[in-house]
Amino acid sequence: MIVNESVLSLGISLIALFFAGFLATKVNQSLTAVFIVVGMILQNFFPVTIITEFIATLGIIFMLFMFGLEFSVGSLVNNQRKIFFNGVYDLLFNFPLGMFLGWILGYDLIQTLLFAGIIYVTSSVIVAKSIIDLKRSANPETEYILNILIFEDMFIAAFLACIVGVVNYGHIDTKGMLLVMLKTAAFFLFFIILSRTAKKIIDKVVDIEHTELFIILILSIIVLSAGAASQIGLSEAIGAFLAGLLLSETRQRHRISEAIKPFQQFSTAIFFVTFGMSIDYKHAGSLIPIGIFIFVVSSFSKVFGGYFVGKKYALSKRACLRLGFSLIPRGEFSIILAGTIAMNTNVPYPVKSLTGVYVLLSAILGSILMKESDWFVKNFFESKGKEFQPLGRHSAKD
Repeated sequence: MIVNESVLSLGISLIALFFAGFLATKVNQSLTAVFIVVGMILQNFFPVTIITEFIATLGIIFMLFMFGLEFSVGSLVNNQRKIFFNGVYDLLFNFPLGMFLGWILGYDLIQTLLFAGIIYVTSSVIVAKSIIDLKRSANPETEYILNILIFEDMFIAAFLACIVGVVNYGHIDTKGMLLVMLKTAAFFLFFIILSRTAKKIIDKVVDIEHTELFIILILSIIVLSAGAASQIGLSEAIGAFLAGLLLSETRQRHRISEAIKPFQQFSTAIFFVTFGMSIDYKHAGSLIPIGIFIFVVSSFSKVFGGYFVGKKYALSKRACLRLGFSLIPRGEFSIILAGTIAMNTNVPYPVKSLTGVYVLLSAILGSILMKESDWFVKNFFESKGKEFQPLGRHSAKD
């Protein structure tokens, strides 16, 4: 009976997601924000069930796997200097700001670290999709945006592993933190060495013609990697990410992506709905003012940091500002950080609810700001006497 009710609630969730998502695509709006809102509405009709909770966990695992699959150890090594410096500038502008905001909100040390990660990390999904939709792939700033996103995803993956490990250890002290860092480093190193030294063997293993068996094998690699990470006290997500990194070096990379994408899209949608269902929207309403304040402050920080990175590489003012505006949207990783660890609710601003408000604002308004960045540059940052030219007429540095 419980299973039947769970299946029915899952069916209702899916049909609600379809209609809401269909409307969102018509107005060119972020699906992440829409799916969270659907979850907030559905909590009035039925609770989170064991099935939706399990699928939501798979959503995190598949999402991180697909991120890992997008990277290549070889390309990371070749572009490591540029990725590192672009990413570090972005980190220095935004992570300490999150720490400061967490401190003034009254969070303890672990909550403050988590909140800093939530504020810091840009949504790769929203930004990458927007770059494609807006036809900005050839823009001069796009390379630097992607470098920053790569660094952020790598940093947050390691950060997530560390923070989960620290919580599992029980408290923060030198011994506990060192143990977590060593385990995380060893886990990363194992997968990276495996991907570099056993590339031909892995290629042979995953080169299976039979589609059904191919999918089963890839799913087993993902789930086993996630389970192994969990067994040593790290997040399942980091295991999935490293499995993606491992398979990104194979000739079957594109086929793997096409095979896993439907699982990832389905389970990720349920993950966002489940997160929305965990938000006390009545309580969240009172968090809107503080959410707006944090959104404004963190958006200025992202724009200023992006502008600084652009100027370091001699981009035009217009390209620098487009770079900064492109880093505003927050989404999947912010929600993973807020939802992975059960937080103490006896604080003035519960992390989950505040993150829900913040992600909704940044996903919706951030997408709009990114889309209209040229309009903002023209009307607010450039002198009125200066002719504003379409993107197609810009110089190479524009």
